[in-house]
Amino acid sequence: MSSITAKLSPEERKDVSRIYWRGFTVMNEMTYVRMQGPGFGWTLMPLLRKIYKDDDEYYEALARHMQYFNTNPVFLPFIQGIVYSMEKQNAKKPIDNIEESVQGLKVGLMGPLAGLGDSFFTGTWRVITTGVGLGLASKGNVLGAILFFVLFHVPYYLVRYYSGFFGYSVGASFISKAQESGLLNSITRGCSILGLMMIGAMTFLNVPLKFSFATKLGGVPFKLQTLMDGILKGLLPLLVVWLLIWLIRSKKVSVTALLIGVIVISALLGGFGIIA
Repeated sequence: MSSITAKLSPEERKDVSRIYWRGFTVMNEMTYVRMQGPGFGWTLMPLLRKIYKDDDEYYEALARHMQYFNTNPVFLPFIQGIVYSMEKQNAKKPIDNIEESVQGLKVGLMGPLAGLGDSFFTGTWRVITTGVGLGLASKGNVLGAILFFVLFHVPYYLVRYYSGFFGYSVGASFISKAQESGLLNSITRGCSILGLMMIGAMTFLNVPLKFSFATKLGGVPFKLQTLMDGILKGLLPLLVVWLLIWLIRSKKVSVTALLIGVIVISALLGGFGIIA
């Protein structure tokens, strides 16, 4: 693990350590609109101010890191380390489409790493260490709680700490080469495609919207939802999500207004038996 930090200068190690410590506030700054976005931006705030002396460049960088973001906290420093190295490179030599590159990378990484962190640390390792600790705790042995604390938290925080240095090291040595060769554009495009696939999957799984309307046409039973599924599975949730995104981006409708509108319209359509 020491080899990860050995190649970094004392100043770089200090910067990445700052990301690690400030990152502990991310879950306290969550909103239902941007999730961890405000905390992500706050974590990088002093470092962005350090590399961007011009106020306009600083506020532009801060704005792009306040957007929607959500992943498992254990891998948060890894993504922030990569992003910070990209911002440093951009401050020295502007990267084409830096907004698209940064957002594409964040969106592309946050989904898979969230799944990895949730499934291993939250869903597997925590259960295993809890079982080990309970074996002693159920007998009144205080070592059960201590053993759980050590077995779960030590690996968790070691991964969280060193992943930031690893992300920064990878980014610092790779981003400049990728930019010169044109590979960065391909990576950005690939991450954007992966991110869109994740959003599509999340829409299908987390927006359980279906038509419940049914009737008979010429004596033959007709179900509107069956027709929609024949066109594309999950088409209705996808159309609703697209509509909401269009209203936010093009018509500048506030998220609060959309939330209230969705609740009211859902209640009305559900009451008339149109949707379920």
